[in-house]
Amino acid sequence: MTYLEHKPKAPLAGWVKTLWYVRTPGMVSTLQRVLPNGDTQIVINLARAHCHGVLRSGERFLQAPSLLVGLQHGYQTIDLADTEEMVGVVFAPGGQRRFFAEPATELCGEETDLESLLGKDAATLRERLMEVSGPQLKFAVLESFLRGRLGAASLHPAVRSMLLEIRRHATACSLAEASKATGLSDRRVRDLFREEIGVSPKAFLRILRFQRAVQQLHQGTELPWAELALECGYYDQSHFANEFYEFSGISPTAYSRVERPWANHLVL
Repeated sequence: MTYLEHKPKAPLAGWVKTLWYVRTPGMVSTLQRVLPNGDTQIVINLARAHCHGVLRSGERFLQAPSLLVGLQHGYQTIDLADTEEMVGVVFAPGGQRRFFAEPATELCGEETDLESLLGKDAATLRERLMEVSGPQLKFAVLESFLRGRLGAASLHPAVRSMLLEIRRHATACSLAEASKATGLSDRRVRDLFREEIGVSPKAFLRILRFQRAVQQLHQGTELPWAELALECGYYDQSHFANEFYEFSGISPTAYSRVERPWANHLVL
């Protein structure tokens, strides 16, 4: 397997977290469970003119080859069959606003055909990516495309302030105090945050807290679960176990034993 990331510079830096490229010839296990991480991203299959979707019932269906995957509030099952070569764009929280007019609430939890958002430009982008060889040239194509779509929309100051506060105090954040500091009503702050990020501040904080635990487990922490729970901002071990199961569908112990190509991808 080949996996590479590329961090774009200004004017994309700050809005685009990373570009990625993956090539997986001869993949045997194609079903994976993907955990929510707070990201919105573009995913483009360069190997076939389709992707495979999987419903919670296990039913599979064909999707477009180019998708905008909105912020997910729960785990997904994906089928990587026919995806031997892919590229993607991971946006910073709210970063998709600079490139797409749709509110984040419309994209959240969805896998949207990129053509429905970009029209013919979606197919043109994929064709151009397939024409050039090598990850670095593909990254250059993605950067050029993104610079061409970079709009004037920005994050509302209140949303930016809440994001900074949530990140700064990811284990013990007083959302009420952070909201009050914006000078707006709590309801107005929640509405703005949902429109630009996709979920409420509280829901986003829960995802980041879960992610902190995931990263520690993936790295092989030896902390007892009770200590890990407190370090990640949970009230106690029970709170940690319940929320971990809600977001992943498995226990922390099961997570530590399952095969994982990446922290948020579990082989089924």
